[in-house]
Amino acid sequence: MNTRIFRTWALRFLSLGLMWGWTGIAAAQPPESAPAQDQTAPTEAKPEFAFQVQPDEYLAHIAFLAHDALKGRGTGSDGIDLAAGYIAGQFAAAGLQPGNPDGTYFQEFTISRGATVLENTRLTLTGTDVQPKLRVDFMPFGFSATCAFDGDLVFAGYGVVNTDDKHDDYAGLDVAGKVVLLLRREPPAWDGPRWTDHATFQTKVARAAERQAVGVLIVNQAPEGSAPDDLTHFYAGGPRYALPVLHIRRTLANALLKAGGLADLDTLQQKLDAGAGPVSAPLPGLHAAGEVASTSNETLARNVVAVLPGTGPHANEYVAVGAHYDHLGEVRGQIMNGADDNASGTAGVIEIARALAQAPQRDRSLLCLAFSAEEMGLLGSGHYVDAPTVPIEQIVVMVNLDMIGRGTFDRAEPRLSIVGVASSPAFRPVLEHWLPATPLAGTLVDSVSMGGSDDQPFHAADIPTLFFHTGVHADYHRPTDDTEAINAEAAAWITGLAAQTVLELLNAPERPEFVEVAASFSPYFRPGIGGVVMGIMPDGKDDPNEPGWAIAQVMPDGPAQEAGIQGGDIIMEIDGLPVRGLPDWRRLVAGKKAGDVISVKVRRGTDELTKEVTLTERKQP
Repeated sequence: MNTRIFRTWALRFLSLGLMWGWTGIAAAQPPESAPAQDQTAPTEAKPEFAFQVQPDEYLAHIAFLAHDALKGRGTGSDGIDLAAGYIAGQFAAAGLQPGNPDGTYFQEFTISRGATVLENTRLTLTGTDVQPKLRVDFMPFGFSATCAFDGDLVFAGYGVVNTDDKHDDYAGLDVAGKVVLLLRREPPAWDGPRWTDHATFQTKVARAAERQAVGVLIVNQAPEGSAPDDLTHFYAGGPRYALPVLHIRRTLANALLKAGGLADLDTLQQKLDAGAGPVSAPLPGLHAAGEVASTSNETLARNVVAVLPGTGPHANEYVAVGAHYDHLGEVRGQIMNGADDNASGTAGVIEIARALAQAPQRDRSLLCLAFSAEEMGLLGSGHYVDAPTVPIEQIVVMVNLDMIGRGTFDRAEPRLSIVGVASSPAFRPVLEHWLPATPLAGTLVDSVSMGGSDDQPFHAADIPTLFFHTGVHADYHRPTDDTEAINAEAAAWITGLAAQTVLELLNAPERPEFVEVAASFSPYFRPGIGGVVMGIMPDGKDDPNEPGWAIAQVMPDGPAQEAGIQGGDIIMEIDGLPVRGLPDWRRLVAGKKAGDVISVKVRRGTDELTKEVTLTERKQP
């Protein structure tokens, strides 16, 4: 059976089953409780809430969503489809209506996952006995055109035309219909804090295309020390350049130069770097032919959308409550269950829907959203804002729940942050009334988040947002983020607080006014996870299977920005040791203090740069 058809019917079946009361894994295997001392609320708290969220019912949702059977809810997986069906069934059982215009609970969208190099990608050489192999001797760049090429070989130095430095690698050289062999980057004396535009692949390929070359082979400069002569990874997804472009190893390039009667790469590069003039020349008798072939990878994703219609004069306005329900799937053979990130927030949305369905008065309508592909870069919430199921101007508030499962009743450790309070003057009075009515230790944060969660696309669309969050912890993006570590008692109180806040906003006499607020809060910079910061926000779409740690943004005037690190860079090493994510960062800066300097190697495009970063003290949000 077609996989997509199977998953669609599975979703419908599971939704109906849950609507009729089937509780599946959650009922069959109740989770163990977290340590009793952290699960019991102080008995002196006297809440004023109109309704209470029960910790055991809240935790049952997490037990299902974070069960091993769902394999970490990776976007596009069978496990996340089961999660979508469960969420839809819970919405239906609570009395919410399907929110997608097609009459279902599922808003489908397609995600591009880059491309894969096909095995018929080839490079064939005549005039030499060397016959290169894909991934061993050569690899296409992700920006390469996908087409065949065929032409005589020409060495064109760095492939640079720089009139300021009186350097023209193409002077007197005819490359029309030819394949050009180029050195990577530029003479080291030209660059300052970063490479000039002459060093970029885009400029090099453009110069070759202007001169009617038909293909480009690029080889690394002489390595520093014992640096390996590695081939590029095939990172696709950005714009394609005008020509097929292959990255080849230095051993292959030297074999071609020797067969063509030229000196070796080291000698040629030394002349170029010393300003001894162009060393470009044809490689007589050598011919290159080949093809770059790849296939695009697409993944089907689903947001789950449900509506609880309002009963008052503002029923055509909506208060949205959302959470992402995806996680990382399986990483290196381990299931990343994501109990806190973000089964905890998803369970909160389900319980808010159940609670508010019983409210006697709801002037506005409630819009419940469970987003997919947040871990890939807020793709689900971004798609919803771009293609909303109700007019976007009629969504008056968005309340986001992301990682609410590690709250505490210890007021000396305010784990709960409610972020974006200044994005509407309607928020603070409500929160200042209801937060003290709970035993929670919480902080109201005026600023909005720096794109770290699904509130950000809504705030960018001029919608007031609140973001409930209990902080990053040692289990973040690790297999240990499991149900047993959830503080269900505190999370139930947080969910109740969010539900009571939403009820107030549903019945507010005036539409909450939007205020544009600077983004300065990051969930990654929290008390209790280290004393220093570098000033970055990691990229949610970072692939943990790939080397490095992708950066989405750098904090204004922070250490990373001062050192010249940019959003979009990928951190490869800290102090010479490899980095793959937040756990490595914490380990490598353990014991560091403000003022200490770390050496950070980043990849920018296909270049690698080393920056010296002076760490600063972590501040409370």
